[in-house]
Amino acid sequence: MSKNPEAPEVDHAPSVRGIGELRAGQRVAVTGKDTRGYDVTRTGRVLAAPRRVMAQDWGKRVKRWRLHVSDEPNAMPTHSNSVAMPLDATAELLPDS
Repeated sequence: MSKNPEAPEVDHAPSVRGIGELRAGQRVAVTGKDTRGYDVTRTGRVLAAPRRVMAQDWGKRVKRWRLHVSDEPNAMPTHSNSVAMPLDATAELLPDS
Protein backbone atom coordinates (compact mmCIF):
# COMPACT_ATOMS: atom_id res chain seq x y z
CA MET A 1 0.00 0.00 0.00
CA SER A 2 1.26 3.44 -0.92
CA LYS A 3 1.98 6.05 1.77
CA ASN A 4 0.04 8.55 -0.32
CA PRO A 5 -3.63 7.46 -0.37
CA GLU A 6 -4.19 9.35 -3.64
CA ALA A 7 -1.26 7.70 -5.45
CA PRO A 8 -2.27 4.97 -7.89
CA GLU A 9 -1.32 1.43 -6.98
CA VAL A 10 1.36 -0.04 -9.23
CA ASP A 11 0.87 -3.61 -10.36
CA HIS A 12 4.25 -5.38 -10.38
CA ALA A 13 2.84 -8.66 -11.66
CA PRO A 14 4.45 -9.81 -14.92
CA SER A 15 2.51 -9.02 -18.06
CA VAL A 16 1.64 -11.89 -20.39
CA ARG A 17 1.16 -11.47 -24.13
CA GLY A 18 0.30 -13.71 -27.04
CA ILE A 19 3.35 -14.45 -29.19
CA GLY A 20 1.85 -12.70 -32.23
CA GLU A 21 1.63 -9.43 -30.23
CA LEU A 22 5.38 -9.27 -29.52
CA ARG A 23 7.65 -6.74 -31.20
CA ALA A 24 11.42 -6.65 -31.67
CA GLY A 25 13.19 -5.09 -28.70
CA GLN A 26 10.76 -6.22 -26.00
CA ARG A 27 12.26 -8.21 -23.08
CA VAL A 28 10.51 -11.55 -22.61
CA ALA A 29 10.72 -15.01 -21.09
CA VAL A 30 9.35 -17.77 -23.34
CA THR A 31 9.31 -21.56 -23.13
CA GLY A 32 9.17 -23.82 -26.16
CA LYS A 33 11.37 -26.17 -28.20
CA ASP A 34 14.77 -25.51 -29.70
CA THR A 35 15.72 -26.66 -33.20
CA ARG A 36 16.63 -30.13 -31.85
CA GLY A 37 13.26 -30.59 -30.13
CA TYR A 38 14.50 -30.00 -26.57
CA ASP A 39 12.41 -27.95 -24.13
CA VAL A 40 14.06 -24.57 -23.55
CA THR A 41 13.26 -21.31 -21.80
CA ARG A 42 14.78 -18.26 -23.40
CA THR A 43 15.00 -14.90 -21.64
CA GLY A 44 16.08 -11.69 -23.32
CA ARG A 45 15.15 -9.27 -26.08
CA VAL A 46 12.99 -10.27 -29.03
CA LEU A 47 15.37 -9.99 -32.00
CA ALA A 48 12.79 -10.07 -34.81
CA ALA A 49 9.03 -10.17 -35.20
CA PRO A 50 7.54 -13.63 -34.50
CA ARG A 51 6.89 -15.79 -37.58
CA ARG A 52 4.41 -18.59 -38.16
CA VAL A 53 6.27 -21.63 -39.46
CA MET A 54 5.75 -25.31 -40.18
CA ALA A 55 7.94 -27.21 -37.71
CA GLN A 56 8.80 -30.87 -37.30
CA ASP A 57 7.42 -32.37 -34.08
CA TRP A 58 8.16 -36.07 -33.62
CA GLY A 59 7.80 -36.78 -37.33
CA LYS A 60 4.71 -34.62 -37.86
CA ARG A 61 4.61 -31.18 -39.49
CA VAL A 62 2.82 -28.71 -37.22
CA LYS A 63 2.18 -24.95 -37.24
CA ARG A 64 4.24 -23.07 -34.65
CA TRP A 65 5.47 -19.61 -33.76
CA ARG A 66 9.22 -19.12 -34.29
CA LEU A 67 10.78 -16.48 -32.07
CA HIS A 68 14.40 -15.39 -31.65
CA VAL A 69 15.37 -14.22 -28.15
CA SER A 70 18.77 -13.17 -26.78
CA ASP A 71 20.35 -10.67 -24.39
CA GLU A 72 23.69 -10.80 -26.21
CA PRO A 73 24.73 -7.38 -27.53
CA ASN A 74 24.39 -7.15 -31.33
CA ALA A 75 22.75 -10.61 -31.52
CA MET A 76 21.14 -11.59 -34.81
CA PRO A 77 18.36 -14.20 -35.28
CA THR A 78 20.02 -17.64 -35.56
CA HIS A 79 19.23 -21.28 -34.77
CA SER A 80 21.03 -20.93 -31.43
CA ASN A 81 18.59 -18.29 -30.13
CA SER A 82 15.36 -19.55 -31.69
CA VAL A 83 12.44 -21.16 -29.93
CA ALA A 84 9.30 -22.71 -31.47
CA MET A 85 6.01 -22.52 -29.59
CA PRO A 86 2.40 -23.60 -30.21
CA LEU A 87 0.17 -20.98 -31.80
CA ASP A 88 -1.69 -20.47 -28.50
CA ALA A 89 1.52 -19.91 -26.48
CA THR A 90 2.15 -16.78 -24.43
CA ALA A 91 5.23 -14.85 -23.37
CA GLU A 92 5.97 -13.14 -20.09
CA LEU A 93 6.97 -9.51 -20.64
CA LEU A 94 9.94 -8.52 -18.49
CA PRO A 95 10.98 -5.04 -17.37
CA ASP A 96 13.80 -3.35 -19.27
CA SER A 97 17.10 -3.69 -17.49
